[in-house]
Amino acid sequence: MSTANAPKSLSRYEVVLFDLDNTLSDFTSAQSAALPALLEDHGVACGADYLSSFQQVAAPLWTQLEAGELTLDTLNDERFRLLIEHTDLDLDPALLASQYLSWLSRSGTLWPGAIELLDLLHGAVPMGLITNGYSEVQRPRLERFGLTHYFASVTVSSEIGHAKPSSAFFDVALAAHGNPDPASVLVVGDSLSSDVAGGAAAGCATCWFNPGRRPIPDAPRINHVATTLADVASMILST
Repeated sequence: MSTANAPKSLSRYEVVLFDLDNTLSDFTSAQSAALPALLEDHGVACGADYLSSFQQVAAPLWTQLEAGELTLDTLNDERFRLLIEHTDLDLDPALLASQYLSWLSRSGTLWPGAIELLDLLHGAVPMGLITNGYSEVQRPRLERFGLTHYFASVTVSSEIGHAKPSSAFFDVALAAHGNPDPASVLVVGDSLSSDVAGGAAAGCATCWFNPGRRPIPDAPRINHVATTLADVASMILST
């Protein structure tokens, strides 16, 4: 049930920065829909092996992106080059790479409770979106999900030339909110290496979104752990 008309509580934070993929949206569902649709458009029935291979070759590339060793353009081309190299697909990797982002922008669903959470926080605390992704994917998805109006800022790595967890990325995200004291800002995301580590290094409080209930590591610094998006609201709003 929507809480849009409920009385607003006070926020413990001046600003909340949300990750998109696998925090507010189910990126796994997007990828699981987009890759088969792309391959089927080229006459290939996409079995589970292709999707698994794609995820396996792409995972290290995202790690390199976070380390500043790779750009998003290079990542997209390279993951399809590696997919072709490691499977029996006989297709042009550059063509697949160019078409995949369009399929991805039209795929995926919101994580359960996303709209309810944003409705509850909207008007109680300024919110920003922070994403390591492609502008041509993320901005259409925000529109399709009906999320754009919730956010005072949207920071997309492909648009600024920096990716989480870099300090330059968080400098841009915080500047969009008037450079508040980082300690008054909460970063919410599923990735320990980009969202939590980057937020903690920037001096922000962090909330690890951990629906899989993975063991909590000693580092990076985690102030809150949420297993559902409903948990996040209670960490932000005072009663």
